[in-house]
Amino acid sequence: MRLLATSLLTFITVVTSAQDLQTGIKQFEDRQFELAIKTFKAINSKSNDYAEARFYLGRVAFDQEEYSDARGYFKEAYKKKDKVSKYYTWYGNATGTMAQNAGKIRQGILAPKIKNAYKKAVELDPDDLDAQQGLMEFYSQAPGVMGGSWEKALEAAEAIYKIDPVEGHLARATVYDRKEDHDSAEKEYIELVKMGDQHIYRLGMFYQGRENFQKAHDHFERSFENIPENWAALYQIGRNAALSGLNTERGIVCMKQYMEEDRGDNFPSHAAAKSRLAMIYEKQGKIEKAKTLYEEALKEDPKMNLATEGLKRIRK
Repeated sequence: MRLLATSLLTFITVVTSAQDLQTGIKQFEDRQFELAIKTFKAINSKSNDYAEARFYLGRVAFDQEEYSDARGYFKEAYKKKDKVSKYYTWYGNATGTMAQNAGKIRQGILAPKIKNAYKKAVELDPDDLDAQQGLMEFYSQAPGVMGGSWEKALEAAEAIYKIDPVEGHLARATVYDRKEDHDSAEKEYIELVKMGDQHIYRLGMFYQGRENFQKAHDHFERSFENIPENWAALYQIGRNAALSGLNTERGIVCMKQYMEEDRGDNFPSHAAAKSRLAMIYEKQGKIEKAKTLYEEALKEDPKMNLATEGLKRIRK
């Protein structure tokens, strides 16, 4: 009888822990971070869900840009369960983000930890796309003395291609671009476009980055024509005009259309759009119009550097 009661209690505890974990995950997905933290921290270290709870505490900390705390939670997760790929992947993500703002000495200390985390994740699960992308990013950005390698970056890009051809073309293009092999990068973007019109925008961004502004404009126009709800392409038509002084009238129309409604946090703000529109007018020599728009942009967003720099230019 006592054995039955103990077994029943264990079963209830396991079920309750699993329910708590799912509750916390839902809170995390709904960005109810304070509630999620309480839920995950309440999961006992003896629970089978403890490692996953620590992982999600790391995800919360990462989203809140508390990268050192996130790194600690991810480490706790893989220390508890050392065969879960994503724990190492996110440890690598957190450590890599910390390294971006660190000094050279600190970067040198963190570099092998980043690389080894992604390598461990890939060892556990070769199809872990995030881990393979992490390796590609590391090898293509780290200096050679810290473990960077174009050859290994391309090997990671090939592994990505086998998992997801679209991401593979993007990975190859990224490596080639960073290597300054722009012809090879262009070929990858062209191959990507063959896989769907939704990728025309990416080729436009590549051309814009190479200051081939007319080609960039043509591809943004194609992208918007094929996918009219592609507001990013609409914005880039205007931005391209602001950067180049080409197709300015079309740029004005597109930027005004873009500003007709709020596109949300995933798109450039109205202040940014007004600043780009002001840049177009500045290119046209319509200084008073540009000045008014720069000032309006700064009222909406006092930290809008585009507007601050624009006002400096026209006041010289």
